[in-house]
This record gives sequence, structure tokens and C-alpha cells, in this order.
Amino acid sequence: MKWHIALGTVAVIVLVGVLAFVAINETARMKSFTQAYDSRRVEVGAALFENNCRTCHGPQGEGIPGVAPSINAADLFNGERLIAVGFSGTIDDYLEGVIAYGRPVPSAGTSYPQRMPTWGQEFGGPLREDQIEGLVAFILNWEDRALAASGEGTVAMSDGEAVGVNIAVSLPEGDPDAGASLAQSAQAGCSACHELASVGPAWAPEADQPGIGERAEQRFTQADYNGDAETPEQYLLESIVNPYAYVVDGYDASLMPRDYGDRLTAQQVADLIGYMLSQR
Repeated sequence: MKWHIALGTVAVIVLVGVLAFVAINETARMKSFTQAYDSRRVEVGAALFENNCRTCHGPQGEGIPGVAPSINAADLFNGERLIAVGFSGTIDDYLEGVIAYGRPVPSAGTSYPQRMPTWGQEFGGPLREDQIEGLVAFILNWEDRALAASGEGTVAMSDGEAVGVNIAVSLPEGDPDAGASLAQSAQAGCSACHELASVGPAWAPEADQPGIGERAEQRFTQADYNGDAETPEQYLLESIVNPYAYVVDGYDASLMPRDYGDRLTAQQVADLIGYMLSQR
């Protein structure tokens, strides 16, 4: 019977050793698992952001003036924005709530014409709870860079004198390539409505209509046109700096930002016009 006791003792010692080994490595294993899980959530969130949020908040969450605010900004992560709206919870809770519930009423101190839609399924939206958590994880992934930039991710006017709202102003020669880059940037944000979404008249030619370059040659001569343009260039300039002088039938008159005349230089506007005129 003594060999049974010895065998049992050895088995207990081996079991204790195995359990001790597992316990020692459990912290590292769980850390690795958590990192892999978090990385996967960020990947899922990135895909959801690209498909659902990019057109309003910009490719890197930098915001689009007159469309949606920046969510890749220091004031969100350092708590200033939460204090401003009277929210006492964590950033995670704030983001989850805004995404899930949406914003059915205007945000205080802003002039964004569109409200944040409801995304959570429990409130009538299309996204599951785990998908919203993925979006939050992706947005939180910007925190270090946003704080390091100290708010430099916000959109500001370029150096130079603003073009103003006088459509008779003499503009420099425009560069269509520079205009295309500006249209797709966060500073102008044009592509969000005119290329990536259908809330503004598309610029590029389509099967049933020419591009904006050709349409601009005709629009200011239409009977219902009530603006001041006398040339295609003036019509496009007016559409940028005084967008409500004439609104294309079928489009919301509140979507186009009103401050491009204060934010863009004459060269930038000339580049945008050059780009638009090339879309035929």
C-alpha cells in the first residue's frame, strides 16, 4: 500500500506544479488575450466607421465644417466637451450613449443642420450593442494622438486673406488637381455631401446627367435662377460663398455651410472652381 501513497503524493505534487505554472502565466496570457480582443474590436469599429460615419465626421474623425463635429480632438478626450454638455460619466459612456441614442435635438452652441441619427438597435437603429462597442473602441484609439496634437486636429482657415462673398471678385487661375485635394480634405469637406453621399448634387457626370462643370454653364441662365451670377465661374463661386442665393430644386436649403467665404482664400476657391469645371 505504500506505493499507492507514494504515487498519490507524486500526483499531488505534479498537479500543484501544473497549477502553479498556469497561475504564473495566467496574467500574461490574459493580457495577450485582452490585447487581441481589443485589437479586433478596433478593427471592427474601423470598418463600421468607414461605412457609416466617415461621410459626416471625416475620414479620420476630424470633423467637417457645417456637417458634423470632430471626434478626433483633444477637447473630447480631456473632458472639456463632456463638461460643456454637463455629462458626468466616462468618455466611453458618453460615446456609447451618443452613438446608440443619437442626437434628436441640436447640440448647444453649434449650427449643424443634420442631427446625429440613432444607431442602437434597442432604440430603432441598425447596430448591435457589440458593434457600437467596436465603434467606441475605434474612436478611443485616437486619444493619444489627439491629446498630443493639443487640439491641432480641429479645422482652421488656411493662411491668407479670406475670399469673402463678393462673386464679382477677380480670382487667380485655378488648379483642378489642388481643387480635388481640397474638396476631399477636412478643411473644405465637400466630398462628404457631393461625392460620398447624396445630400448634395453630385459633381461627377452620371448616366442621366452631365457633371457640374457642364451644368454650371446652364444653371445661371434658367428661368428660376434668382442669384447674381453672369458666368459659370461666378455661379460656382456664388454656390460656395453664398449658397442660398439659389438652391437646386429637390435639395435641402439648410445643408450647405455658410462660412466658406470666411474660411477659404481666393486661390483655394479658384482651385475648387477649376476642379468643378473639369467635371463634365
